[in-house]
Amino acid sequence: MKKILFLLMMVSAACMFLSCSKDDDDNDNVKQPVEETRYYVKYEVSCSSLHKAKRTYSFSTEKGDQTVTSEDSGNTKWEGTYGPVSKMFFAKFSCTIDEKEQDCTCHARIYVSREKEPFVIKAEGTGRKSLNISYQINF
Repeated sequence: MKKILFLLMMVSAACMFLSCSKDDDDNDNVKQPVEETRYYVKYEVSCSSLHKAKRTYSFSTEKGDQTVTSEDSGNTKWEGTYGPVSKMFFAKFSCTIDEKEQDCTCHARIYVSREKEPFVIKAEGTGRKSLNISYQINF
């Protein structure tokens, strides 16, 4: 009888230990939404020409491809900042010069900023009649 009573006490104690655990927190099973990292893209171009020339700038933004035209002479600059965009965004910039203008040179850069970090040059190039640069955000 003592053995049976002892065995019952052991089984009861084992059941108590196995059934008791720390309070389950319902929030452990719910995944918190992960906020997507935001990136911003800045395009910058400077052109120099002796005569008045029509320049067409095409670039990608969070709203799709956009185009800006300019008709100036001498040294001109244009820049635009767009976003937020997501990781793997393909930033591309192109500049074409009116075919009549022979003495025009353009220098362009693509900068990228993550969240509130400073802008960093990710692509740049120089061209006389046309220019194409691109960068895919992957950091």
